[in-house]
Amino acid sequence: MTGVGGLPGVPLPRTDAVSGIYLLSIGLFLFSIQDAIIKTFSDRYSILQIVFTRSITALIIICVVMLAMGPGASFRMHRPGPILFKGSCGFVSYLCYYLALSGLPLADAATITFSAPIMVTAMSALLFREQVGARRWAAVLIGFFAIVLVVGPRGHFNNLFVLLALGGAFTYAVSTIVTRYIDPRDSAVTAAFYAMAAFLFWSVITGIAVAFLPESKSGDSVAWAFLVRDWTHPGELDQWLLVLLGFIASAGFFCLVKAYMVAEFSAVAPFEYFYILWGALFGFFLWGEVPTLATLCGVALLVGSNLYILRRELAHREKVAFRRPRIPHR
Repeated sequence: MTGVGGLPGVPLPRTDAVSGIYLLSIGLFLFSIQDAIIKTFSDRYSILQIVFTRSITALIIICVVMLAMGPGASFRMHRPGPILFKGSCGFVSYLCYYLALSGLPLADAATITFSAPIMVTAMSALLFREQVGARRWAAVLIGFFAIVLVVGPRGHFNNLFVLLALGGAFTYAVSTIVTRYIDPRDSAVTAAFYAMAAFLFWSVITGIAVAFLPESKSGDSVAWAFLVRDWTHPGELDQWLLVLLGFIASAGFFCLVKAYMVAEFSAVAPFEYFYILWGALFGFFLWGEVPTLATLCGVALLVGSNLYILRRELAHREKVAFRRPRIPHR
């Protein structure tokens, strides 16, 4: 899963928009490769085994990076609650998304997941009483209508895979909201380390719980089989691909965070929708998945509503900054 704008870190000059766009595009491409690998593994391995291997590898890589950074990187959390809760929400979101991916085309799953920014806007207004004008509420409603188009003209919300994708989007939105409570003194690398540790912890706990569930049968849902399947020793190629997922998670996360550190949010954020494009391309070339007209219309509406919300948010910030009294130089 993607979308790391707003993560805490060391503030740097945000002037290199071209580098930011390149970094974001690389990060999204890497995560699309991850999606393709996991979708391929959905009929062979347990999603929990995949998460466990990915988390172990990523933790080792992040730990090495933090040690190499020296005194500038700290394992200490100033406010552990938000970081650990964000990591836990991330685990649930990750689990839901990839269980949904076992039964949905890549493009559809990615599009439904990108309803998360719409949910963030709605939750910010309802939970935190943030001021959201009529035009932004209209954009939110259009965004949800776009999801209905992607799901299907008749609204197949009883489809397990659609519900899982929506659950992944919702928990991702919650994790985004939680980001604002992370202490500014906690760097992005520190937050990433403990978020990945939360992934590892919950993959073990969930794996133990799943061991007591009934085994999958031939008539069960592929999502259920993906969840409760016994852990197996992968072949040599698959083993390297599982380890590769950890490298992708680390490199992809770094690219996304760095993109928002070197460039303005407004210059970089619109290019996050390349993720849907990559998903559609991988789905087409690997599995022959052709997006329907309803999906394409839904993507257009969703992208348009999200970009409009982004535009209104940036305009609001400029207005607030303009009204803020300036301290005269002495």
